[in-house]
Amino acid sequence: MSDDTRPDPDALLAQMRLEDVKSKSGKLHIFLGMCPGVGKTYAMLQTARQRLKEGVNVLAGIIETHGRAETAALLDGMRVLPRKQLEHRGFTLEEFDIDAVLAQKPQLVLVDELAHTNAPSSRHAKRYQDVLELLDAGIDVYTTLNVQHIDSQVDIVRQVSGVTITETVPDSILDVAHEIQLIDLSVEKLLERMADGKVYLGERAEHAVSNFFKEGNLTALRELALRFTAEQVDRDLEDIRRAKRVSSPWKTNARLMVGVGPSPYAESLIRWTRRAATRLNCPWLVVWVEGLTELSSEEQQRLTQALALARKLGGEVVSVTGGHISEALLRVARERNVTQLVVGKPDKPSLWRKSLADQLILGSGDIDVCVVRPLASAEKAHTRSKEPVSATLIGEYSWVLVSVFTIASICWGIVGFTGYMFVALVFLLAVVLAALRLTRGPVLIMAALSALCWNFFFIPPQFTFYINKAEDWIMFGMFFIVALSMGSLTSRLRLREAAERRRARQTDALLRVTQSAALAAEPQKGLAEALRTINELLQAQTALIVRENDRSLPPAAHAASTFQPSVKEWGVIAWVYANKQCAGRQTDTLPESAATWFPLQTATSMMGVLGLQFEHEQRLDFSTRQMIEAFALQLALVLEKGHFIQAVSDAEMLTHSEKLHRTLLDSISHELKTPIAVINAAVEGMSGTPGPYLGEITIASQRLQRVVDSLLHMTQLESDVLKPRLDWCDLHDVISATKQAVGPPLEKHPVKLRIADDFPLVKLDHALLTQALANILHNACLYTPEGTEIEIGASLKQDALRIILRDHGPGLPPGMEQKVFEKFYRAPGVPAGGTGLGLAIARGFIRALGGDITARNHPEGGAEFVIEVERTSKFVPNETPSPTNLEVRSTP
Repeated sequence: MSDDTRPDPDALLAQMRLEDVKSKSGKLHIFLGMCPGVGKTYAMLQTARQRLKEGVNVLAGIIETHGRAETAALLDGMRVLPRKQLEHRGFTLEEFDIDAVLAQKPQLVLVDELAHTNAPSSRHAKRYQDVLELLDAGIDVYTTLNVQHIDSQVDIVRQVSGVTITETVPDSILDVAHEIQLIDLSVEKLLERMADGKVYLGERAEHAVSNFFKEGNLTALRELALRFTAEQVDRDLEDIRRAKRVSSPWKTNARLMVGVGPSPYAESLIRWTRRAATRLNCPWLVVWVEGLTELSSEEQQRLTQALALARKLGGEVVSVTGGHISEALLRVARERNVTQLVVGKPDKPSLWRKSLADQLILGSGDIDVCVVRPLASAEKAHTRSKEPVSATLIGEYSWVLVSVFTIASICWGIVGFTGYMFVALVFLLAVVLAALRLTRGPVLIMAALSALCWNFFFIPPQFTFYINKAEDWIMFGMFFIVALSMGSLTSRLRLREAAERRRARQTDALLRVTQSAALAAEPQKGLAEALRTINELLQAQTALIVRENDRSLPPAAHAASTFQPSVKEWGVIAWVYANKQCAGRQTDTLPESAATWFPLQTATSMMGVLGLQFEHEQRLDFSTRQMIEAFALQLALVLEKGHFIQAVSDAEMLTHSEKLHRTLLDSISHELKTPIAVINAAVEGMSGTPGPYLGEITIASQRLQRVVDSLLHMTQLESDVLKPRLDWCDLHDVISATKQAVGPPLEKHPVKLRIADDFPLVKLDHALLTQALANILHNACLYTPEGTEIEIGASLKQDALRIILRDHGPGLPPGMEQKVFEKFYRAPGVPAGGTGLGLAIARGFIRALGGDITARNHPEGGAEFVIEVERTSKFVPNETPSPTNLEVRSTP
């Protein structure tokens, strides 16, 4: 296979994962339109009625008819879900009842208006999150959506229509859609429908026509919907080409990256990158470079919302630290093999400093740099809150004024002895010393005051600002040069020190949490110390929920928790544990909760839930949330480690117990074998002696011999010393030997053979097959009434020998079809006697022959045991035969 046609392993893996996810979840069908009124709901109901005729269990979850009679008529004869009543601020609100749908579990549910925002106190903030939960539950969903509500298209819609869309859905939900159907309507017909009152009624229709429903807006929205659908078709076509390994002329290995910060343009850049990645069908990531300056609360909130949008749209969020943003971005781009870097166009060119775009272009090398013009959100572009002046800054300015006045007063008295140049050096030294402790602003003010004071009071002619010597001009300018350089240097050092302290504090806290939980001699005390560290760092209360050994939630939080969840909180905990997603306060899922809950999830298992309840109302910014997720991961790893240690300990104990068990069985069986042989010989010698108990002794000795043989056989199976000896066997001879091995118990049951007289010879181990069949027949004799028939049939298909043994007794207990093959298992209510090893030994012998045995209840009554020995290849003489080979030849 050439390099051009060889499939990309990463692409194949991603496709397999996507297909695996889709196979386990429900199917999503989206009816997409350019705006309200094109007939999305009508088309959805028509398609649902067709599915209803096909016998599909359809439930109308929530349908918004908006008073349209022809739409409401399509609901006739269809099950309609009652809406959930919610109380909010004295008003009763109606919402989609997701719990009722999950309880009824229909095959298909109709959910109108995917971008709808749910009422407060709902489980999810958005309706599309309800739809995702239904898909995870395996329920198919039909839904409707307008193109202007797609998150990546919001900026384009605002640019075209001037309207800011607040209700949006992430593009990632479109990626999981099984089908996207465009409901198209010409602009002229839509305006006609609007005029006829088929879209909105009364004043609402007039308001819509005069604002949003303009011909130019509708034309642009229609083009946007058609283009978006065409892009989805292109992606589907590429998936088909990749699945069929057809080389595509527009195949790409691109990877996009965009750098964002606490800017009002960040969300627009993220949406642009998402649209570009969709067109190229490639992965994309968003990088935030944490600099030296600590962000204000407004900037933190803006950054958090931007990164949350990136995650919602399906991008990978990467956070790095660095003093130079351009160098950090380029470093990440090269490490992640990025092919195109997206950056915003600068507002105003700078004369003395290169913009971020210029720096990236100069250092990009082989990486393409795409400079785009982003749009600032209307509500964020003009809202800049002024930070109050801190008391520390006021104190620094006051210290500057006092210092300049003090130095000037002292130098005024000594200037006659030292000269005015000495005074300049004293002022300059004071500026340098001040730069080591003060921020940049006070240092510049001190430099300016020192220069002016030196000029006015000390340079001749005094009490003027006139300077007539070149060296005085140089010294005057030196104040500002020193102040600027020293102030900038010390400010950067101070910011770097503060940033390093923050990172060191977070790293130290993470290390303490890990050490406390992982290295403590007593795990419970270690977890308590770890939670105490988290409480001190975040100033919050914590609750730790650790799963039980059976993977269920415990009835109460861990003893080290600082608060106990309420009944309502336990509902949030159960949702987080089941869905492996964060929920609670300051999230989009169950935001009315009093705490924020994070899953304790590792790569292999879900260990519990961690909840945080902050003492003061504060927003979870990106860095804090990232730190909490790191704490949760460390706690999960520690809990998983303890689980693995316990599992290994249990396995070692079980292995030791099994070894002791086998040794004991082997010893007992061998010790009993010799006395039983003596008893049997004595009974045979007394066969001619009259007596009432001789028959009972014979039966008892045979029963004891069968128990000993079973113990020996089980010991051989478990010690892996049993090797089949293959030879040509006549199945009729095997059945005759089986009857003889069962002995007297089989005399009370007629045996019916369904085996052809000319059945071909098979190459098997005669003794093993005979003993396996004897155990099954003996089991049938014990558990069926006397006189009932036992049937034995055999057939030879192309790939296997199939033997069926059926009795006509009460059959197997329901659900016990596999349990009957376990060691020492005996069905409830059976007569005393037996060891419960017969069927386990039979399965072991058949598996030693390369086959298997299954049990089931026959539809007409009785139990049925099916033995299959596969035929994998022909046996070649002079080679060691494999136990899985079954050779067949015709009977001579």
